[in-house]
Amino acid sequence: MRAERSLFDFGPSAREYDQWYDTPAGQAHDRAQKDDVRRFLRPATVGEALLDVGCGTGHWTVFFAEMGYRVTGIDVAREAIEVARSAAPDCTFQVADARDLPFEDASFDVVASMAALEFFPDPTMAVEEMVRCAKPGGTLLIGTLNWLAPLNRQRASKGKQPYASARMFTPVELRRVLAPWGRVRMVASAPRGQVQGAPARGSILRWFDLGRRNPKGPCIVAAVRL
Repeated sequence: MRAERSLFDFGPSAREYDQWYDTPAGQAHDRAQKDDVRRFLRPATVGEALLDVGCGTGHWTVFFAEMGYRVTGIDVAREAIEVARSAAPDCTFQVADARDLPFEDASFDVVASMAALEFFPDPTMAVEEMVRCAKPGGTLLIGTLNWLAPLNRQRASKGKQPYASARMFTPVELRRVLAPWGRVRMVASAPRGQVQGAPARGSILRWFDLGRRNPKGPCIVAAVRL
């Protein structure tokens, strides 16, 4: 993998990366994030296609396939793609850069990117490419680490990877990236009772609520209808 294609090289840790989901904390965060994704993304109708950008080892690819989508996953880390192919043999994978997606315009009903945007060298260019590949009326779905979350700040300040290499977004910053493409719906995901002073998990926040409520869940889930 060329270093300039990602802010962190996930390749060497690809086969161990998903071990976090086997821990109680990992499972709790995973449930919260998937609950919030379901609020923005309905199950697929027959034949609907989804592009998973920065799919890594295929954790979210499997979830999207379980929702009924025909999923194509791309990532710059060849080692991660190899793991993803084993995890989701019925899905399609290839090594590709988010800034230059190898697909025709308007190819997918949904374009998603989970826990990847913060590692793209040029997230704005990546979002432009994702929008190009989505059909009119389709959905752009983003999940990304929240810079307002105390947990993420603590990990980054201690030099813990991959957090220390990530360029994390605040909700307002993420909205600025996504707003040119349509109305942004957004939530900060966290297991119940974990984030003090934040709205209850599952409350969908429009951009004009964010300054007042200042959500601090570790993962931002956002959606735009294109």
